[in-house]
Amino acid sequence: MPKEERTRIEGVTGSRGDLALVQTLMANAGRDTFAAIFAEPTPEVRPVPKRVRGFRVRVDLMYAKPPIWRRLVLPGDLLLDELHAVLQVAMGWFDGHLHRFGVGSDRRERAYFVTAFDLEEGDEGVAEEEVRLDQVVSAKGDRLFYDYDFGDGWEHVLLVEEVLGEPPPVPVCLAGRMACPPEDCGGLGGYEELADWVRGGYDPRATPMGLGAEEMRDWLPDDWHPDRFSVVETNDALTALVSG
Repeated sequence: MPKEERTRIEGVTGSRGDLALVQTLMANAGRDTFAAIFAEPTPEVRPVPKRVRGFRVRVDLMYAKPPIWRRLVLPGDLLLDELHAVLQVAMGWFDGHLHRFGVGSDRRERAYFVTAFDLEEGDEGVAEEEVRLDQVVSAKGDRLFYDYDFGDGWEHVLLVEEVLGEPPPVPVCLAGRMACPPEDCGGLGGYEELADWVRGGYDPRATPMGLGAEEMRDWLPDDWHPDRFSVVETNDALTALVSG
């Protein structure tokens, strides 16, 4: 297809004139070509390495200020659906929403893996439960993206800080900062308002989310404070995850 026609397809905005243009281009270029242009990108999956290694990664909740992050040591043969469970525990989420892993630094062209839920819904793609961590990252500086709760829009990035000669027997948290935002708090904007309210001493005259001070405190997780994080508690939870 000529470059000019491809550019016009990619610029479709949905108006009646654009619809006529799309129909014309479909007739001229063929439905298969048109479908290929709009197909979701497929994530690159490398062959399984001959040797299992470990990865030290830093996981950041993107755009959070101050930064909310965890430093983890992970075995390379961890399947992505298993990594999902590890990230839920390490960050402090409760796995009450949908998620997805993606590769590619350009957000507009990122390729995503499909989850078991996606497959049940009839979606097609590369299943996360069939892909290992070391098939999507292999070197220092590699990144893997993890989205959780598409409503609140929590986006995470896993950055490989070091490739280890030997894998750890189980995932381990080395360090971290800040508490995980409470579930269903309204995304970063809601979290920041909530964190300011807690840091300010639970002022009953300025409660967030339209709730009263007592309701708000009952809604918050026990002992939640935005600046609190415990490596010990996180590793205890990871141990329980693995042993369970």
